[in-house]
Amino acid sequence: MLCTAISAWSGPFEEGLTARDRGDFSTAFSTFKQLATSGDARSQFQLSLLYSGGQGAEVDHKQAIYWLRQAATRGNTQAQSNLGVAFNRGRGVPQNSLKAYAWLSMANASGDRMASTNLDVVARKLTPLQLEQAKGLARNCRQGNYIPCL
Repeated sequence: MLCTAISAWSGPFEEGLTARDRGDFSTAFSTFKQLATSGDARSQFQLSLLYSGGQGAEVDHKQAIYWLRQAATRGNTQAQSNLGVAFNRGRGVPQNSLKAYAWLSMANASGDRMASTNLDVVARKLTPLQLEQAKGLARNCRQGNYIPCL
């Protein structure tokens, strides 16, 4: 009985996760796309992963970054962390260590452990002046509704 009650609480997002986990990427993609378009940050993040991996759609790094940015600017910590990594590596965006640091810093402040590790990696590449600039950019991004970091 308890199992039935729990499944009654699952919604479209959880159904998308279930479809993804069982390898039904077409259904997952369709579900997440609909939710992402309506502004759901979790679905935007999941959609970015599907575009990156070519699961449910062709690999499309431009769309992956678009949806990653959408999720990150809505406060999705995983998206912020992944966007920081993208800026650090120059994957789908021009390489920019200051933006990488800023996004990773925001994700780290929200408790993302991988962001903390990656933040240290990026910080070691920066000069003291660049590090201060990156910290200032992170503050401006938080205060400016993330726009300065896009």
